[in-house]
Amino acid sequence: MAERALQMVFKPIITYDMVVHHLPYARDDKIRLPDVWDDGKGLPGATVKYEKKYTEQEDGQVEVKSEVISEVEAVVAETEVKEVKYAWNAPCLMIIFEDGDLNSALHHLVCSLQNPFALDAVATVLVQENIVEELCNRIVDLLQPLDPRVANHPNYLRTLSKLALLKAKIVVGNPDNVPANASPMIVRDVPHHYLGVGPTGIVTMHIFRTPLEATLVYHKESLPIASVSIWNERVSSMYDLVAVINVDTFKINCFDVDMEPIKRTFECRRHSAHMSRGYHYESLLLNDRRKIVIFPVGSIYAN
Repeated sequence: MAERALQMVFKPIITYDMVVHHLPYARDDKIRLPDVWDDGKGLPGATVKYEKKYTEQEDGQVEVKSEVISEVEAVVAETEVKEVKYAWNAPCLMIIFEDGDLNSALHHLVCSLQNPFALDAVATVLVQENIVEELCNRIVDLLQPLDPRVANHPNYLRTLSKLALLKAKIVVGNPDNVPANASPMIVRDVPHHYLGVGPTGIVTMHIFRTPLEATLVYHKESLPIASVSIWNERVSSMYDLVAVINVDTFKINCFDVDMEPIKRTFECRRHSAHMSRGYHYESLLLNDRRKIVIFPVGSIYAN
């Protein structure tokens, strides 16, 4: 009886479940490979043509044969000679400030490094100068060997050969655990277009000092950026950044977020601001361009 009374006295008023809110996480962790680039021509249908061949037999008579030739086979044979091009899969730009949640940003960055061809994977990361060395040192021990399908993909192999010529500064996994020819990789101060056309299988890193400089550094890359993930606890100050970057979707202090709550409003080009499942969703017009801004409800909005 005394023990029971003692337990009732020391039962905590605030529990873990009260203060920790697990926001919904929407991401497919399956290894993805890039799709072959469709130039709009495509392969022709099963158009068939006949070609007559004349062969002379021993008795002097001529035999006529009609052979069916598929144009598809001819086109496929021709494309095998050409280099196959692959398409970007809605790459993401990540911007990490010294005031941001580095732990969370690192988690999502490492996921993209391990699965670089996935939908919405980070292709380029901008890092504020003060935290570059810390970020690079921490990433080394977090990396694991790439899936063999990624490590043997032609675009990743092409990137390795290009980097050998450029002698760029790179960040790779710990050599004790990760082989050099199958390591996730961050390449510093080298834009993707130096490494070839299409997805490269790596993440490029550029360094900035101020938000204004971040917007200038962003223009070094010519990727078809589909979304931007910004990590800075001062959410309101990031709207200046949102206004000048020519991308539609901005996720502040978050990464894998369900877009359904704002998709319809954005498509109808309506102004909207509402909360759904722990996130603030907003559709607004900045510099004559409609944009989406999303951030967790618990983020600090004021400067």
